[in-house]
Amino acid sequence: MAVWANKTKDDLIKEIQELKKQLDVLEINDDIASEATSKENLIKTLSGLKLFGIIMALDGTIVFANAFTHQLLDYKNGELNGKDFFSTLLPEGETDDRRDSFQKAIAAGGLFEDRERNYITKSGSMKWVEVASTIVQESDQTRYLSIIGEDITERKKVSEALSRSNAQLQDLINNTTDLIQITGVSGRFLFVNKAWLETMGYTEEEARDLKIQDVLHPEFAHQTQEQFDKLSKGEELPEFTAVFRRKDGRRLYVSGSATCRFERGAPTAYRCILHNSTAKVRAERANKLFSSIAQVAINSTNLDDLYINIHKQLGEVIDVKNFFIAQYDPGKSYLYFPYYIDEYFDSRVHFTKRKLGNGLTEYAIMANKPLILHDDDIHQLAQEKKIYLYGVVPKVMLCVPLRIGDRVTGIIGVKSYERANKYENRDLELLDFISSQVAVAIARKQAEEALAHETARLNAIFEGSSHLMWSVNKRLMLTSFNHEYADLLEQQLQIKPQLNFSTESMGFQLVAPNERRPLEEKYKLAFRGQKQHFELELATKQGEQKWLEIYLNPIQSNGMIAEVSGIARDITDLKKYQAELVEAREQAEHSLKVKEQFLANMSHEIRTPMNGVIGMVDLLCDSPLNDDQQDYLQTIRKSSETLLHILNDILDLAKIEAGKMVLHPADIIFEDLLDRLMALFTPIAHQKGNKVSYHLDAKVPKVVVADETRLLQILSNLTSNALKFTENGSVNISVTPVKIADHKVELMVRVTDTGIGISPENLKKLFNAFQQLDNSTSKNYGGTGLGLAISREFTKMMDGEIGVESEEGKGSTFWFTVHLAIGDESKASSIKRADNFDIAGTLKEVHARILLVDDNMTNRKVASQILLKAGCVVETATSGQEAIDRLNQDTNFDLVLMDIQMPEMDGMETTRRLKNSITNLPPIVAMTAYAMKEDRERFLVVGMDDYLAKPIRAQQLIQMVGKWVHEGHAPDDVIIDQSFEVVDEEVLKSLTDAVGGDPAFVEGMLTEFIAEAEEQIEAAEKAYAQNDCKGVQSELHTLKGNSGTLGAAQVHRICEQIEAKAKLCEFSQFPTEIIELKSALAEFKRVIQDRFA
Repeated sequence: MAVWANKTKDDLIKEIQELKKQLDVLEINDDIASEATSKENLIKTLSGLKLFGIIMALDGTIVFANAFTHQLLDYKNGELNGKDFFSTLLPEGETDDRRDSFQKAIAAGGLFEDRERNYITKSGSMKWVEVASTIVQESDQTRYLSIIGEDITERKKVSEALSRSNAQLQDLINNTTDLIQITGVSGRFLFVNKAWLETMGYTEEEARDLKIQDVLHPEFAHQTQEQFDKLSKGEELPEFTAVFRRKDGRRLYVSGSATCRFERGAPTAYRCILHNSTAKVRAERANKLFSSIAQVAINSTNLDDLYINIHKQLGEVIDVKNFFIAQYDPGKSYLYFPYYIDEYFDSRVHFTKRKLGNGLTEYAIMANKPLILHDDDIHQLAQEKKIYLYGVVPKVMLCVPLRIGDRVTGIIGVKSYERANKYENRDLELLDFISSQVAVAIARKQAEEALAHETARLNAIFEGSSHLMWSVNKRLMLTSFNHEYADLLEQQLQIKPQLNFSTESMGFQLVAPNERRPLEEKYKLAFRGQKQHFELELATKQGEQKWLEIYLNPIQSNGMIAEVSGIARDITDLKKYQAELVEAREQAEHSLKVKEQFLANMSHEIRTPMNGVIGMVDLLCDSPLNDDQQDYLQTIRKSSETLLHILNDILDLAKIEAGKMVLHPADIIFEDLLDRLMALFTPIAHQKGNKVSYHLDAKVPKVVVADETRLLQILSNLTSNALKFTENGSVNISVTPVKIADHKVELMVRVTDTGIGISPENLKKLFNAFQQLDNSTSKNYGGTGLGLAISREFTKMMDGEIGVESEEGKGSTFWFTVHLAIGDESKASSIKRADNFDIAGTLKEVHARILLVDDNMTNRKVASQILLKAGCVVETATSGQEAIDRLNQDTNFDLVLMDIQMPEMDGMETTRRLKNSITNLPPIVAMTAYAMKEDRERFLVVGMDDYLAKPIRAQQLIQMVGKWVHEGHAPDDVIIDQSFEVVDEEVLKSLTDAVGGDPAFVEGMLTEFIAEAEEQIEAAEKAYAQNDCKGVQSELHTLKGNSGTLGAAQVHRICEQIEAKAKLCEFSQFPTEIIELKSALAEFKRVIQDRFA
């Protein structure tokens, strides 16, 4: 079965850790490993490092420990030098094992098998360090072991905490009583949880081969399919309901929520979270049946009509494919069947009456009690000569006597020829529950005299029901009541009711004083011919909660309403169940809010350090570097970008849960992608004595259109796995074209290694999420078990597939195919130039004066350096209050860059106060690590003018300043973000393809859109003039949707911004924004006219 979702919190931590390890500063160990390096030079090198650094003699004596190491382990500088490493720094009990590990590392050239090592500080606390080590040899052949590492103590704590959190979340899914299922559009089950399996009666192995059509009850399957069809069209359902058929054939009523997952606009899967509503449905239908049978008895015109209606009403609750009513006349010893429906007969059977014999029906009548008989029971009775068998023996049969008082008048029964578990005891109880009403209804139609009719009806209804029943006249005097009614009054009020007693002195005393007048009004309405149905809470003697569901029905006599009958059932348990459902829903909503807050906080905490990394890389790129340094820096940069791209998709929880992970294709040079892959994995390959290489077939197009991040992720997963299971061997990546046609290419990528290979049994386990081939406690190979599963999903998104060929002991070849468009080399070159963006002097002509507000020193340093190099004047404030004070004194800034999360006063509150107290403010741009979509809308609503997500890239920051400050035009070298383009070319191309490439049709469609858009903008202005918030929102919401569909990117963005503010009637900037919107539409119109001229 597939997993609940593509990513979990645990995956996030492990994926980020793996990518971070690729950012290690490998050149330090390269220098140390050189034979020409002396101990003195090594000491100088270690002294300047802000890393853990120790030089040890081979006997374990610490020759030198740098200042960072002393500080980390709580020692004074120099105190560790000369001490024994094993007795001083290692935890008690680990000395022997660590000595063995030390000797193995010496024999292996200084490399430890486990890079994460723990050390004891002087105060006794534990520190964790991720180390790299090597042997250093002096000219006199004296050898030392150098250990360099990074403090990862906090990271270990975070990882352990997240692991515990993930375990709790997984436990919640496994132990919830809700039925959770995910099915593909073909109906194949992708995931079901434990509760689903237990409730439906299937094993996990059986469920793998099921489709949704296999478990839908055939009578209701079309209704369920209609709901799935609505979901696949993007419609939302307030509640999803279905009727399943369990493995044993029994019905299961379920209800809950259902959503459809879309990829590239097409539905791919349905996710349902359901609860078992069988008991609720049965209770509701039984209640309805109870009322409807009584109503049927009144409304049916004759006996035949009555039988048909009883059959129909009962069929709403249980299966009545085979249903019969038998009438019994003991005085004449006759039995006849006025109504008999059996699947072995083509139509309804009309039996003539026959004398009583030894049939199954006679046995049920003589038993004088409800019976449930299975085929084994029936055959046993036949063997004992208690009955004679007629016709086909059913698998199960329910029989309930029809009584009027103590007199049995017949039998009502259902049977099934399909299976023995078709009916249960609760079905028998239901038949018993309505049997008295059916008997009375039949007797009422058969009676020749009205008095006999009334006596039979009252005896059956009042004495045979477990509900409270009574009747009153217009003076609200009791004219009848049953035992349940009398027992309740005696129990709660110690009053024994009598006829012609006022209900106000008896039953009304069970109702709270403030409810008595409304109850009296309901009786008055009933006497006016209006049936009443309501719920009422009783004021019990014990103070316990007790609820009744009450029906008041007018009783007509000679066309006049003389009495009103009351029927009540105890629904206390149902009320408790409803309260529990409300509580469960509130808990679920609270859990969702907690999860959303966690994602937002995690986004902020990870993006803040990433801002420092990427910002400093941008600055370093702008400094004098040799070719090797530039190459190293680009590797760091590309790895950081990969991490950031993956982080962005992981944090977008709505996209992941709704299945909206989308590809972002662009023109890329395939060979550059492979070079990037080599840069990432060549150092790792050398560590295990492996060689890694690639072969790009000459026929492969130079430029393709693909999502570079996702394609690299697939290649990285396969290459990483190949290197993981290969030692002193080779890994080769080959790329060949399978088919080239119509500007498209199908590529076959093969990653071949000479590693340990995979057995046929283990091949079956591959590509399943969280599945590793080595699950032993002493396993040699780590990993989350997600890489291949993720790679499979990405290849599917690229219209390809993935597979493996392997022979144990000889190696493996993992392959995948992708279908890509052939790209434009000029576009790929422009993208490549963006990697070498030149910061210096970019904004020199602007002379911008910027106020940078951020409490984080690293963030201020990164942004300030970028802006200063670009030619701006930058002043900083470390808090919201400081920014307010500065702007109160001087508003002569061109732009304010405002962080959101700051102590004491956050960026949103700071902006509110500035907007309320200072006029002529410069534009304020939010610059924050909060990256969720709803965050951007919150920032714009409080008055901020724009939004820039961290980590801050140099070109994005300069572009933002150019957008808001530059005089008349943006600098030539500024890279314009796609979101500010006038036309979304990709959307326009898709639109053209969708209409068969007919340019005249597309031009006509766009011309109509422009004319309609001008009218919508004019209508929005009129609504604004009337302060009609909903009017503005409605007009621009429509325009936003149309512009996005037709590729008017800039119009779409501005509409989205104004609409978000209109929801809160925030119109302070509307005049400026509507002018900007008109300008964007005019520019779109010009571009379209030029294109189709």
